[in-house]
Amino acid sequence: MFGSKPKKAEDRRYYLLPGQGRGARRKHRQQFYIAILVGCFSAAALGLAIWVFNQT
Repeated sequence: MFGSKPKKAEDRRYYLLPGQGRGARRKHRQQFYIAILVGCFSAAALGLAIWVFNQT
């Protein structure tokens, strides 16, 4: 009476929307790697700029 209700099969069902398949995973992984590279380059450029300004 006070226990948890049994889950229906409908509660465990999920749907993939368009763009959530294998191609989307590959695209997200590629965007992640590009974001990491851009972050590394911008951090290096900012660090170089700070270093140059501190040298003068």
